[in-house]
Amino acid sequence: MSLQELIEELKKVDRTRGPGYAADCESILARIVELNDPSSIEHLVPFFEDDPPYDEVMFSIVHSIEVFEDQLYVAHLLSVAAEFCANSPRWASIVFMRIINSEPTKGELIHQLPNATESAKAAIRQLMEKINNRRAEFTAKTTPIIIAASPPYRGRSTINTTPTTGSDEDGNED
Repeated sequence: MSLQELIEELKKVDRTRGPGYAADCESILARIVELNDPSSIEHLVPFFEDDPPYDEVMFSIVHSIEVFEDQLYVAHLLSVAAEFCANSPRWASIVFMRIINSEPTKGELIHQLPNATESAKAAIRQLMEKINNRRAEFTAKTTPIIIAASPPYRGRSTINTTPTTGSDEDGNED
């Protein structure tokens, strides 16, 4: 089965939510993982919901998108980050907390953020600030991410280069 066919099957299971919902979801997710297609990340992120009937299905999605090497994982996640943060802030927070707690993955996020879309950068900045507001001890981990997601500084330098002694350019007193 193709990725698209499996996603359609997952949508059907998600709509009907029958008695075998969790087991059916996990079975389909396992088949999606077997495809080893990083574009599955963009297809699976919309399934996150903040008030799911079974948290284990959400964690199965987390594990399904985390199987890729960091460069691919981060790139594909950033492509849907704005929508993810807007539509499922709880699970976006969980996923990105897992990223900031993994130094290699966090490093890849910091590396890729400057080239992300403005909406992705804004969503990541806002999410990191919310994490800081909830748990200040994460500030050291989130600050580099916030900086990477921020627009480059284009203002005047804050260093004062004019003499303060009242001397002219040659050092002569007024």
